[in-house]
Amino acid sequence: MNRSIDTPIRGATAVGGLVLIALALALGAGASQARAASVYPAGGGTFTGGAQGWEATEASCNVPALCTAAGGYDGANGNPPGSIAVNTTIGLNLLTLFKSTVTLQSPDFTVSDAGDATLHLDRQFASGSLVDLAPQAAYNATLIDRTAGGKSEVLTESIPAASEFIGKDHAASVKAGHTYALSIKTETSSTVAGTALLGGTTSLRFDNVSLSVDSSGGGRGGGAGGGSGSGGASDQQLRSLIGGSLIGPAVLKGNKVTVKAKCPAKVGVACRITLRGMLSRKKPATSSRKAKVAKGKTKKFVLRVKPKGLKKVYRSKRLLFKETVRAGTAKATLYKRLKLIKR
Repeated sequence: MNRSIDTPIRGATAVGGLVLIALALALGAGASQARAASVYPAGGGTFTGGAQGWEATEASCNVPALCTAAGGYDGANGNPPGSIAVNTTIGLNLLTLFKSTVTLQSPDFTVSDAGDATLHLDRQFASGSLVDLAPQAAYNATLIDRTAGGKSEVLTESIPAASEFIGKDHAASVKAGHTYALSIKTETSSTVAGTALLGGTTSLRFDNVSLSVDSSGGGRGGGAGGGSGSGGASDQQLRSLIGGSLIGPAVLKGNKVTVKAKCPAKVGVACRITLRGMLSRKKPATSSRKAKVAKGKTKKFVLRVKPKGLKKVYRSKRLLFKETVRAGTAKATLYKRLKLIKR
């Protein structure tokens, strides 16, 4: 962010001039500190409108004639809609177990500053019509260092059953000036053998996949994801940083739902959070609540369930939440489903 200070000098004293210069320096220093978080690759991995350069570099299945595996863009599903997906499609007459392997890879990006890094992603596993085959999934996310010629496994997870989008974060290490790429290798398999009349597709989806580098030690900062708001974060960067800010489970007692939300320290400023429980993305289940949450801090939100939705909420094992976060001039909205405990 460029700042221009026009200082009239007529009638100004030397002391006044020094004060204005000091103020300008202070504002510049504050802006430098605010631009501490840089997000890679470009676009912040939101997959809004496209795959943002990600592509499948490997796709195979152990039963080639009856099983196909593919990776690519999914515009209908995401957190919010738009993701990269691994799809395994089983044809009729499969009478054995299947296992597919797909690798997704980001475009290369060059890190401008060294610092503490965090890999974030939201993932969802959908069994589709293959639920009777009890499919399971696993993935490992790797950071490839093109400059040094090495790679490091950052995040590994096994998913034993279908699930909604869940945010995951893990620390990583990067070096200034090095060029990197992110790689996600997936494996989808069945635990029950197929039947001749069963076919369909199972999907493992990823959204908001990004590497955030905290360059508060004095680097140039500046994210890779578009126009900046307060804290140097664009709307896309803010969405990536808050991907795992809702802390489950949610607790239902009487007609009130209690849930915790955190303002990640990497946002750099306080968050203004608006939270609401939802029956669907367009139908509210609860009242909404707003609160200011200091960076790095967590706050409890108590939401009153609407009378018309109370029975449906009580029957639910999980509840969808709509979270809108403002940090400076940046704004991001996420949907996340949390486990619901009744007391």
